[in-house]
Order: sequence, then C-alpha cells, then structure tokens
Amino acid sequence: MNREKTIEVIKECLPAARFKHSLAVAVTAEKLAWKEGLAVDKAYLAGLLHDYAKGYSEEELKRLARISSWYIDQEEMSIYQLLHAPVAAYLVEKELGIDDSQILEAIRYHTIGSPDMGKLAVIIYIADFIEPSRDFSGIDKIRKEVDQGLDYGILAITNHILRYHLDHNRVIHPNTLALRNAYLRRIYDE
Repeated sequence: MNREKTIEVIKECLPAARFKHSLAVAVTAEKLAWKEGLAVDKAYLAGLLHDYAKGYSEEELKRLARISSWYIDQEEMSIYQLLHAPVAAYLVEKELGIDDSQILEAIRYHTIGSPDMGKLAVIIYIADFIEPSRDFSGIDKIRKEVDQGLDYGILAITNHILRYHLDHNRVIHPNTLALRNAYLRRIYDE
C-alpha cells in the first residue's frame, strides 16, 4: 500500500486530531528510521497506521481483541485504552492486507512496549511519544534523551510513564516495567 492510499484510508477512519497525530508520528518515525539506517518507508507506514483502531468503542475493541491473532494478557485486556494497539495490528493485516511482521509488531506494541521489540517497533514507540504536537512537562528532556540514542529515549519514556501512573494511582502494565528494566541493563551493563 503506497503512502497516498494509506493517508486516504487513515483520514477516513480517524477524527481530524487523531489523523494529524498519526501523520506527525509517521514523519517522526521516518526521521528516526533514517538516523538509524532503517527502511524509512516502513517506519512511515507503521507510524501512519499505529492508531488505526483508535476510534473503536470499548465494546468493539474487546470483541476484536478476543478474536485477534495477537496474544493479549488479562492485564492488557482489563485496560481497554491499550487495546487499540493489538486490535490495530490485527485489522491492518486483515483489512488492509499488510503482512510485514515488523510493521505489525510496531503497531501492536506501541502502547505497552516489549523488551523483545525490534528496532522498528522501538522507533514507533518513541515517535508516538515525542511527535511535535506532544506538549507536557518533561517532553523536552525526553526528546534530548532520544537525540542521545534510542536506548536512552526508551529509558526516559518508560521512566516518565511509570512516574505518571504512580502519581495518578493507575495500573502499570508489566511490559512497561520489563521494557524499562531491559533498557536500563542495556545502557548500564555495557
């Protein structure tokens, strides 16, 4: 599927603000992929499609999650706001015919992450968090960490997520902690 066609599909299925965010993630992912020597077209496509299922209702997300080919644990199933990621990966393959495992993995793990993510998935995880319209306390520091390298970016993002969830008394998915710990070890055990 080429860029123009994918942009049309995303524009039709997402509200304007979410469409704008998806474009920003695609461009950010493309830049990060170029810097890392990865396929920029894949990064752009994964960034554009990462929120493909974001507009679905809680009921529909849960229904699709149950029939999805992706493993979804009980913790993730109980936090419906996370379900758009595995459902999007499922639907992108089923409805759009995209079967590239790297793109699907990137879409699937852009919310909770995984310590075993490939580099494209890491890029989408980061791009979703730092795209230019994101504006919250600490974002500039996180962007500077990303500039130091993807490993530092993942550590800064997961630290931010953990602090946020702790401060707001929210459930933390175990993948986020596992991702943080894996990258902490990568950075400091080298």
